[in-house]
Amino acid sequence: MSSGAGDARKRPGFMDSLRSAFVPPPLPPDDGKPLVRPTAVTIATALAIVGGAIFVLIGGFSLATNDSQLNQAIAQYNQAITDCTNKFGGIGDSVVVPSGASTDDANQAEQCKSYVVLSDEAISSARSQNLLISAFVVVIGVIAVVAAWFIRSGNRWGRIALAVAVVLSVLLSMLFQVSNLFTLGGSLLMIVAVMLCFIGKGGVFFSRVKGRRAG
Repeated sequence: MSSGAGDARKRPGFMDSLRSAFVPPPLPPDDGKPLVRPTAVTIATALAIVGGAIFVLIGGFSLATNDSQLNQAIAQYNQAITDCTNKFGGIGDSVVVPSGASTDDANQAEQCKSYVVLSDEAISSARSQNLLISAFVVVIGVIAVVAAWFIRSGNRWGRIALAVAVVLSVLLSMLFQVSNLFTLGGSLLMIVAVMLCFIGKGGVFFSRVKGRRAG
């Protein structure tokens, strides 16, 4: 029996549905009247501003408190080294696990073996890395806020810039492991904003603006 009929009845996959959702519907004839920004684009603009503002605030706060946060982390790390020294005789290869140690003590001893004394170079490198990541977070937010200004007028570069901001936020989470409830929320807002600019009336609006500018 031929499988042609079965293939014809096969439901489209998730990626096929997603791609078709981002394809704008055929444009109706242009009546020449002034273009009215649809509600979807207005919502996308607001979401992009809020999402971008979250990143700017988080990154700015991190830049302003970088030294205090680093000093606190160093103090906690040094305190852990002191605890290891008092309980197991040192860190690294100097750790001595007492016979009959409990599971918790054995696990703590293994952690103590991974500790090293922080050098000035390591501290300076950590400070520079924190500053770089914080600045990167601010840049993502600024891109999103600036993109929102162009989105409201149907400028295609606005939605492209917002999509870039979304990609950068994902890279921030994957490469630098920088993720919390606020950054996830900001990223989600920007993702929704991008979708509203590509599908439905939002996609038609951008296509219409592009067509008129090209004409």
